[in-house]
Amino acid sequence: MRILRRYLFRNIMANAAIVLAVLLSLGMFIEFVDELGNIGKGNYGTLQALIFAALELPHYAFRMLPMAALLGAMLGLGNLATHSELIAIRAGGVSPVSLAGAVGATGTVLGLLALALGGWLAPPLDNYARQFRAEAKYGPQSMVAGKAVWIRDGNTFLQVTRMNQGNGFGGLYLFRLDPGDSLEAIGHADSAQVSPDNSWVLDNYTETTFGDERVSVRSETQATEPNSLPPDMVGLTVVREESLDAVSLFRYIRFRQQSGLNAETYIVAFWQRISASVATIAMCVLALPFAFGSLRSSGTGARVAVGVIIGLAYFLAANGIIDGGALYGINPILTAWLPTIALSVCVVVALSRAR
Repeated sequence: MRILRRYLFRNIMANAAIVLAVLLSLGMFIEFVDELGNIGKGNYGTLQALIFAALELPHYAFRMLPMAALLGAMLGLGNLATHSELIAIRAGGVSPVSLAGAVGATGTVLGLLALALGGWLAPPLDNYARQFRAEAKYGPQSMVAGKAVWIRDGNTFLQVTRMNQGNGFGGLYLFRLDPGDSLEAIGHADSAQVSPDNSWVLDNYTETTFGDERVSVRSETQATEPNSLPPDMVGLTVVREESLDAVSLFRYIRFRQQSGLNAETYIVAFWQRISASVATIAMCVLALPFAFGSLRSSGTGARVAVGVIIGLAYFLAANGIIDGGALYGINPILTAWLPTIALSVCVVVALSRAR
């Protein structure tokens, strides 16, 4: 059985690697085309666009691994079926369940790879890629990021606490300089957001202005400040779940829960990374019934077509369930796991009908 596992591992992994390379090439090309509109802004050129697209590859690899596992397994097992090797394996006394276990062992390796990509490698690279693009377009002095973000907008410096998702932020400090680079005003807001017309909307805003002979203070329940920053730079101040590794995402969820803030989006993102890794294993095993069934004597094109259809159906269904879960208030953990649970049920049913 050990020899069989190694043989299946080599066949499936080789085909999965080829499929993943093709999908990543396509993903990098799409990402590069999407960046063409930014080329020419500041120091952002063709080379920088290619670097940005390359830094996003681990994120694409994580999202494409389930489909790559399915297609790789379908191609690898399909070739074995075409050459009657699967028949020989079955004739040797290997049951479908044992064969599924051998295929699942390969899927487990791919699942662990998906977990490593989605949990630790892709998020920091995604965060770095966005900062790299912003610095290339607007200069290295435009923003310094951390738990709080420093932004320069002309003679105005903003310190924004990275807290909320979307257009909302935590506390904001404003420092305004006069033409002679002397401090003109200091302001503070409990929270801030960006309005549709790209202005800062500041809640409970207090500003202290330093004049030549006196200091004046004004307070407003809600104030508006002009904002000339482009949307992609403002977007760097937002805590994006895609840019947090697994440990940071877990800690951020705890922080939001302890602060009484809504953490459902981040909970779904955390558990989805784990469920997607399990789905990669299920996708790999799902190829086995097709190797025994109608695709036994089909060509490579038919197997690829079926695999792409199943992969796209899973991707669309998963996104639909997540959006529906947020809309109808379904438990976020259940929302994250529902696509994988449904896929696993389909795999069990398909294996039970395989002969």
